Amino acid sequence: MSVDTIYKVILYPFITESIASLKAMTNLEGTAGDPFIDNVDDFRFKGYAVCSDVTGNLDGVIMMHHYPETAIAIGNSVCEKMFDEKYNYEEITEELANALAEWGNTIVGRSTDLHGRYSLDYNFSSPYFVHDVSDMAQYLAGVTEVVTVPITIEGVGRYYFNLLVRSVDYQQVGVKREESRGIENTHTNTLSTESKILLVDDSAMIRKAIKRYLSQLGYNNIIEADDGASAITSVAQESPDFMFMDVVMNEVNGDEALRQIRAAGSNVPIVMLSSVTDKGLVDKCQDLGISGFIFKPIQADSGAEIIKDYLKIA
Repeated sequence: MSVDTIYKVILYPFITESIASLKAMTNLEGTAGDPFIDNVDDFRFKGYAVCSDVTGNLDGVIMMHHYPETAIAIGNSVCEKMFDEKYNYEEITEELANALAEWGNTIVGRSTDLHGRYSLDYNFSSPYFVHDVSDMAQYLAGVTEVVTVPITIEGVGRYYFNLLVRSVDYQQVGVKREESRGIENTHTNTLSTESKILLVDDSAMIRKAIKRYLSQLGYNNIIEADDGASAITSVAQESPDFMFMDVVMNEVNGDEALRQIRAAGSNVPIVMLSSVTDKGLVDKCQDLGISGFIFKPIQADSGAEIIKDYLKIA
């Protein structure tokens, strides 16, 4: 298989969304270099990595890996943009690791829309941050090819996008699907500031950010859950007046939690959160009854305003 084919069909959406999300989530500018084949036997990380496992017609691993100084600069910038505060960490912390993973999650999710326009039957795991990349064996097992694209960030440094390929089936490539469409907000009543709001996301950083945006709007009766199973329990026990719920989570996904919440008879208004813009997923959630769909990233300069619209505040 040629580098050009792999890049255009599989890696190109990730590179496009990587650069777009870099600008949207950090205000940093990135430029992609030419793709090339890395030698599998000699392939090594440069520092830290955000990874997503790929299964289905494509079997492998998508990776973004960085020199330490680049990872720190991006992590600080993601936090600054999300919380509107200055961050000056000089080493990777848990908060920066979460920020880098959230950036990776946005890239994987939004690129799913581009992949979803073709009949490419493969799935991506939730991105995870890798602190120790000294042991490459678990990632390189069965890998036959490594495609690398360097991304240069002006004034910061460089990071790399890699596709570690074990196997790929190109027979399904080429069948177009319909474009994704927006979601109509079906929640029509203003939500009082005394209302109880349930936030569901496996990212503590996202919960922290949305909680802050809600507080700016006067909402402080907030409860939290970190996966779909906890959300189902919280709805039954806490009877929230409104919910914001992520779709892709480590345990029970948001769409499955939504199905079970509706099956149990709850009509609580729910706005879904996701970087995944696949039309099939959006339609599935809409059919189960939602009050909207917010596509990540969501940032400090617009977060409260976006949320305000869904709560029907004048």
